Amino acid sequence: MRSLSPLSLILIFVLFSGCGPRVVKPTHSGGEAAADGKTTTDGKTKDASPTASSDDVLTSAVHQLRPENFGINSATDKPVSLLNSWRYKRAETQPTPEQPLPVSVPSGWITAEEEVRLNQAKFDAIDAQHIRDAMFHRVISGYLSDRGQNELQKVAIIVDFVCRNVALWKDDDVELPLQPYMIMQIGLGSADDRAWVCAEIFRQIRIDCIVLRTKSDVKATSDNWLLGVILDGKIYLFDMRLGLPIARGDETSRDSVASLAEVVEHPEWLQQMAVKETYRVSSDDLREATVYVMSDLEFWCRRMSDLEQVLPPSDLCVLYDPLSDEESRPGLLQRVTKAGGWPVESLQLWSHPRRQADELRKTAEAKQQEWKRLTIPFSVPIPVKYEDNGKPIIGVPERKFQRYRSDQLLGKFAEATARYLRIRHLEVEQNPADLEVINRMASEDAFYWTSLCKFEMGEYTTAVELLTDYIKKYDRKGKWFYPARTLLAQSHAELGQFTEAIAVFERTSSDDPYRASNTLRIKRWTAAKSK
Repeated sequence: MRSLSPLSLILIFVLFSGCGPRVVKPTHSGGEAAADGKTTTDGKTKDASPTASSDDVLTSAVHQLRPENFGINSATDKPVSLLNSWRYKRAETQPTPEQPLPVSVPSGWITAEEEVRLNQAKFDAIDAQHIRDAMFHRVISGYLSDRGQNELQKVAIIVDFVCRNVALWKDDDVELPLQPYMIMQIGLGSADDRAWVCAEIFRQIRIDCIVLRTKSDVKATSDNWLLGVILDGKIYLFDMRLGLPIARGDETSRDSVASLAEVVEHPEWLQQMAVKETYRVSSDDLREATVYVMSDLEFWCRRMSDLEQVLPPSDLCVLYDPLSDEESRPGLLQRVTKAGGWPVESLQLWSHPRRQADELRKTAEAKQQEWKRLTIPFSVPIPVKYEDNGKPIIGVPERKFQRYRSDQLLGKFAEATARYLRIRHLEVEQNPADLEVINRMASEDAFYWTSLCKFEMGEYTTAVELLTDYIKKYDRKGKWFYPARTLLAQSHAELGQFTEAIAVFERTSSDDPYRASNTLRIKRWTAAKSK
C-alpha cells in the first residue's frame, strides 16, 4: 500500500473538512427539482410546498435519491424531509389509515433498538441510502440480465461481473467495512463483500441467495462457505473468493454451474476446485451445512412496502422483501425452505452486514485514513489559482470523477470511457506537488476502470492494449496490478487466445489474491485449447 506525504494528508484534511456533505443535486442543468415538482432557478431546493401534491413531493424525493444524483458525499436531510412530507400528505388523503401490522422476525435476529427502527413510520437517513442503493442495484441487474439468454446464464453473468468489478483486498491492505454501494464505487472488497453485492443485485430480479457454511465453522468468519443462488427450485453454487462457479464435472463452459443436489452426489466435482490441497468445502459439509439467509432490516420495514407500491414506473425497484408470508407473496424464509428442504427454525441470518455496520461505527484511525486515501481521488478535478506572488490557492473540488465512476457502474460504459480520459490528462498537468499526488491516484484509477469499460463493451482487443500498457507503467506497484493481470488474461481468452492468456500468469507471487483462481483458469483454458 502506498502512503501519502504529510503535506498530502493535510490537503486531504482540508478538502474533506472544508467541503463537508453536499445537498443532493440533479445532474441536469437548469437548477434543482423543488419539493413541489418545480425547478428553482438559483440552484437551491425549496421546502415542500403546502400546496404540492403527495405525488409531486414523492417525485422530487425519488429524483434526489437516484444513484446518479445521490453521491458518496451527498447529505440525506433534504430527501428524508421530502419522504416524510410525502408520508404526511398521503395520510391526509386517508381518513382512516390502516394500522401497520407488527413485523415478524425470528427471535434473536434483531436487537431491541433495531426493532424500534423496524416498526417506526418515519423515514430516516438509513432509509434514504437504502432507496438509493436499491435503485442502483436495479439498474445493474437490468443491463446485466440483458446479456443472458436464460436465467442460469444471467446468474452466472452477474456473479462474474461482480467478481470482476470488486477486486480482492491484498494481504497488506487495510480492509474497510463497506456497504454494497461503496464496495462497487471503490471497487475493492472481500469474498463476503462480493457475495453481499451479488445478493443485492439478484434481489432486484427476485432471485434469492443463501450462504452455505460448514457446520464445524462456529465462528462464521472463515472462507469455508459457498454462495447459493436459488433458481427454479435448485441451488446453484459459487465460490466468491475464486470468483468462479462450482463446475459440473470437467466442463469448462462459463455457464457450467453445479447445483447443491448434484455436488452432494458428485463429491469429486468440489475436489476439482482445489489447487494444491483438499478443497476447503466437501460434499459432506454441504449436506450438513448451516444455512444463512441473506437479508437485512431495511427490506422488512412496512414503510418500504408502502413506498415501493407508489414508486414512479421509471424508478421501480425492490424495497421490501419480508421474511414471513403475506397475502400477496411468500416470505423469504419460506422460499428458502422450499428450495432446500431445511426447517425454517434451522435458518440463520447472515451476519456479515451487521459485522460491517458494527465495524464501521468503531472504525480505527488507520481505517479512517485508508478511507480518505481511497475516496480522495473522487474529488478531482480540483481547481487551482495562483496569487501574484505565485502562491497556489486550492479551490472547491469539482468531484466530477465520482460522477464518472457512477456512470460506469450504471452501465454507461462509452460515456465513462470518454470522461475518464479527462481524468487521466490531469496527471500531466502542472499543479502543486501535493495535488499532483491526488491527480496521479485518480489517473491510475481512471486508467484501470477504462480497461474495465472496454471489457464490458466487448472491446477485448482494446482492453488487451490498455491493460498491457497499465501493467508496463505500474508493474507490481500498481494499485490494480493483480486484478489487471487477471483481466488481461480473461480478455485474451475472450478472443480465443488461450496461449496468450496462460502466458500472462507466468509470473506469480505469494501475495497475489488471484493466484488460486488463476491456476484454475489455466487448467480450464488448457482444456479449451485441446478441443
